[in-house]
Amino acid sequence: MTTADERTTTDYDHHSVDYAENSRAINAELRAKCPVAHTSAHGGFWVVSRYDDVIAVAKNDETFASGYTVDGVTPLGVVIPSSPVPMFPIEMDPPDYLPYRKLLNPLFSPAVSKSWEPRIAKWVDTCLDQVIEKGSFDIVGDLANPVPSLFTCEFLGLPIEDWKLFGDVQHEIIYTPPEEQGPVIERYMQVVGRVYETIVARRNNPIDDVISKLVTAEIDGEPITDEMVISIVNLIMAGGFDTTTAVTANSLIYLADHPEARQHLIDNPDAIPTACEEFLRWFTPQQGLARTVTKPVTVGDVELEPGERVLISWASANQDDAAFDRPDEVILDRFPNRHTTFGMGIHRCIGSHIARNELYTMVRRVLERMPDYRVDHTNAQRYPTIGVINGWINVPATFTPGERLGSASLPGA
Repeated sequence: MTTADERTTTDYDHHSVDYAENSRAINAELRAKCPVAHTSAHGGFWVVSRYDDVIAVAKNDETFASGYTVDGVTPLGVVIPSSPVPMFPIEMDPPDYLPYRKLLNPLFSPAVSKSWEPRIAKWVDTCLDQVIEKGSFDIVGDLANPVPSLFTCEFLGLPIEDWKLFGDVQHEIIYTPPEEQGPVIERYMQVVGRVYETIVARRNNPIDDVISKLVTAEIDGEPITDEMVISIVNLIMAGGFDTTTAVTANSLIYLADHPEARQHLIDNPDAIPTACEEFLRWFTPQQGLARTVTKPVTVGDVELEPGERVLISWASANQDDAAFDRPDEVILDRFPNRHTTFGMGIHRCIGSHIARNELYTMVRRVLERMPDYRVDHTNAQRYPTIGVINGWINVPATFTPGERLGSASLPGA
């Protein structure tokens, strides 16, 4: 048994340039040599890297808390370093968390998510129509960022003409290293102001959208406060915008670089959903989430103490050869595929059905409408930090021009 005084230390920093460039090798070394290791980065925390340990920690919400405040200590929450703005309800613990999850679950059910498929397809084709005649586009800027932004604004009930304001700042705050986020946070507060304006409008005149459902709902017999509604909307935007953007960009880059895989999916479009599950595992858009220890516990052979911070690495778990056959290969028809990309336990991603549909549709329509697209790697830019989301700032590409399907422009254009 390893105690805190005998802890295995590592220089692991999920926000570092080294991690962004070498994450797979770093994760592999952790799994092999120190699967529960302590780093001094960002105030100090433990990294849990093996699949079985990640699952055990994620499902033990009593011992590993998600709260922004735990035992009177704040800020904590589910990211390291902690977010300056709470993300409720994911940064809440039972019993307080459960009524909010119960309220939100029906809004993201499989049936409701499926009902949104035509709108998602409409946004994908509208975005592709803006570039299809030019023969060039940016996979991120013209497709993978706009589609989730447009859909999430429509889904929530935010002004859809402001989709670019909402989407761009969420995109930028994710890829900006924590120590450089000051100016981005200032712009983000402008977005919060627009959210608040919409909340006030819906309290006075509710319609059929998610924000209206939130402002007219009650928790334990009391209306949800504006501050809580803002936090919930912020969380849905954070989860709805950039995670799907990241995995879509990575998937399309992979297919451009592997023409046999691309041709296989062009010839067999019914195989796209299974292939996308493998892209979700392989690229793991959200690399990991944090927890706070609430009572003495042993993970692996390491004793953890109350108050210590833990990063559960979804990315490393998805690369563990104890859980996946040939994990270092992209196997398009991998099944079963029990990846951890959407999390585990009570905080498992509530929007997974919608995210999958967005990813499947964007990949399918690009392969149908611009099947020979080529990525300009020289001018593509990865995120300098992938500690929160494993994505790209921009990915220019070219293709043989095609024809528009409609005449609509993007809102706010």
